[in-house]
Amino acid sequence: MNPPKEISVFSIGDSRQLKTWSNVPYFFTKNLEDKQIKVNRINLQENHFLSQVYKYSLYPVLKLFYKNSYHTYFRSGLNYYLTNLKIKKAISDFPEAEQLIFLTYSFSAKQFSSKKVILFSDWSYLYLIKNFLKRKPFWFEKNALKRERMHIQNADFVISLFPRSLQFNLNNYTGQLFFYLGNVINSNFPLIKDDLFRLKKSSPLLLFIGNKKYLNGAIDLIAAFKEITGNGKSNIELHLVGLHEKDLNINIPGLYYHGYLDKSIPEQNFKYYQLITKAKAVINTTSNWGAFSAMTEAMYYYTPVITTAYDEFTETYGKTIDFGYYVPDNSSQELINCIKTLLQLTQDQQEVMMTKAHEKVKNFTWTNYIDKYLEITIK
Repeated sequence: MNPPKEISVFSIGDSRQLKTWSNVPYFFTKNLEDKQIKVNRINLQENHFLSQVYKYSLYPVLKLFYKNSYHTYFRSGLNYYLTNLKIKKAISDFPEAEQLIFLTYSFSAKQFSSKKVILFSDWSYLYLIKNFLKRKPFWFEKNALKRERMHIQNADFVISLFPRSLQFNLNNYTGQLFFYLGNVINSNFPLIKDDLFRLKKSSPLLLFIGNKKYLNGAIDLIAAFKEITGNGKSNIELHLVGLHEKDLNINIPGLYYHGYLDKSIPEQNFKYYQLITKAKAVINTTSNWGAFSAMTEAMYYYTPVITTAYDEFTETYGKTIDFGYYVPDNSSQELINCIKTLLQLTQDQQEVMMTKAHEKVKNFTWTNYIDKYLEITIK
């Protein structure tokens, strides 16, 4: 069968912006367009004013009694109602669209259209609650969960970005067409192998990528860095992307903060990839999740990793790795040992590890991913 000529893509945020959801909507839609498919981009971002009202009124009350709650305005019934109005309008505005793709499990058009509906996401809200928050749903989350279940079970295709998420869907929802198509590299920066090898072999740079959700991993890494360098008294550098000095209140020689780097801004995009191409390793040992997408992207640029053996990473790359090191949760001494081992590698040993990192992810291109997406959805 021929690929569709026109597709409507619904995303939480502007899919034209690289900063939206780890760059996924941007690359998803761009690579559909590269296949000569017309893409209608529909932004389902919630109303900012109403989101702020909720954040400073009901949300603090819920957090007071339910500290492990993530029930923001996004999950509310009002946002669901207003978002459905946007969805119905988009269906009317773009009647020639042959597929309706939602880059979220939280919304769908199945109740409004007979056209093919595809849901794509990293994981469901129920997965987040059970696997990351490690609890049962609270009473005020159940309506959002019920709506999401309806969307997942009624969709024509449900695609997961991670293998454990796929297994969770198979175990918790009915339906036949659940898929995992591999992962993706969210990058359009040129890859020049010889330059990378030259830069990394002589580089003193260790790299952390992660926002405030990864503070524990950053704190552990800084502590290891201080121990290894004698409180920063060496040529080794530690660069933190996604965090500011005010987030940690730690200032020592050799420690550099870059804050959030927006890839849609050329200067910040260049800075981000300058750090990745120079990094001797990317390190994030936050328990349960170590910034998977950022690490996968760094691996594409021949960067070894140091992380914890959390489920999605081991499911994707194996329980043992030869392109870096796994550190047990809360093992500061093991983190120190792994960094020291990495820094003591010969240049030949570095090259082997760098090459193995790249080999693991070299096929995770968006071109390949969209080819697989089209193959399953046009049948």
